[in-house]
Amino acid sequence: WRFARADLQLTPSVESGWTVAQEELDRAKACGLIYSAGRRLQVPQNTAAAACVFLQRFFMRHTLQEFHHYDVAATCLFVACKAEESVRRLEVFVPVIAHCASKGRRRATAGSAEYAKWRAVILRTEVPVLQALCFDVVVDQPHARLAEVAAAESLHRRAAQLAWGFVGD
Repeated sequence: WRFARADLQLTPSVESGWTVAQEELDRAKACGLIYSAGRRLQVPQNTAAAACVFLQRFFMRHTLQEFHHYDVAATCLFVACKAEESVRRLEVFVPVIAHCASKGRRRATAGSAEYAKWRAVILRTEVPVLQALCFDVVVDQPHARLAEVAAAESLHRRAAQLAWGFVGD
């Protein structure tokens, strides 16, 4: 799962006509959705970070023309919740995703068309995401190592916060 800088300039989306800048923007928006929904779902930082890794890996194999970035983001967060053992039931997950994806303009209650749409998207996209990941859902998170180093080196609180932010980004 290591990519050279040149690989990032020749992704499937770029080869299909997306600009590098547009792809970066769409990926950033997708990660924003993951972190926003992750906060509302109260999942650990590791879960949201794993979901972002899954999303980045997915779009190294598929195009943004094939899959909307918000659909993949929602699915990656759902998969990450399972992989990182912070499972959220679909009934709880879907309304949060719908709310965050619409920037608070839509509500998805059980039985609504919006709820049915997002539920179907997540369930339909889950298999392609897992296949693109080759079912490799273990992400080596730098957060645990950073916590060890911060404790061992007695890092100043502000330095540790800056390092944590850097690792999260």
